[in-house]
Amino acid sequence: MNTKPKSISKNLVYRVPIYLTISRRLVDEGAKYITAPQISDITGINVETVKKDLSQICKTPGNPKLGREATTMVEEILEFGVYTKLTNAILIGVGHLGRALLNYSGFAEWGLHIAAGFDRDPKIIGTKIDGKPIYEMDDLSRIIKETDAEIAIITVPKEYAQQLVDFAIAAGVKAIWNFAPTHINVPDDVILQNENMASSLSLLNYNLKASKRKRKVAKKR
Repeated sequence: MNTKPKSISKNLVYRVPIYLTISRRLVDEGAKYITAPQISDITGINVETVKKDLSQICKTPGNPKLGREATTMVEEILEFGVYTKLTNAILIGVGHLGRALLNYSGFAEWGLHIAAGFDRDPKIIGTKIDGKPIYEMDDLSRIIKETDAEIAIITVPKEYAQQLVDFAIAAGVKAIWNFAPTHINVPDDVILQNENMASSLSLLNYNLKASKRKRKVAKKR
């Protein structure tokens, strides 16, 4: 069994899914071995960073000339990321974003299973989206217990987010994946992951403008 270091950086945690995606793609394309320079060329991640990351992720050392055996590398990334064990989640707020997340079939590859959705709209309560039942909010505590859900995904308007987060935590969830555009408070023993779309868009625009400036400079040379 792979022995993880006592502490790994948040940046490495973010990069692990990238390495898994690239490694799977290379295996599908027929690769027998995968090297750090290959991954670096595809992802743009510094090659020394890739080498350091893979030394933490993989228990099997690579061949200096060939790299790491491809299928073994995929298996060890999966083991490192604990993607082979599904964590159950529920989703609160079945609007456009909520529906998109419920319909997304790729979560299972990353160890997440959305067991059910919750909403206040009587038109969708009792229906299913991609096989996932939609319940009214009064059923939240019961369904969390029945499904052993540990994560609540919040996709509601900001004015309702904190109240529903508190409700979900009281019902037993241990982690919040928050898509609502507002600050959320959680107890110290509850994990909070915010998806700030405004910040992501700002960073995207900044990088786009920086890329345009670089291209203009390159053309003048």
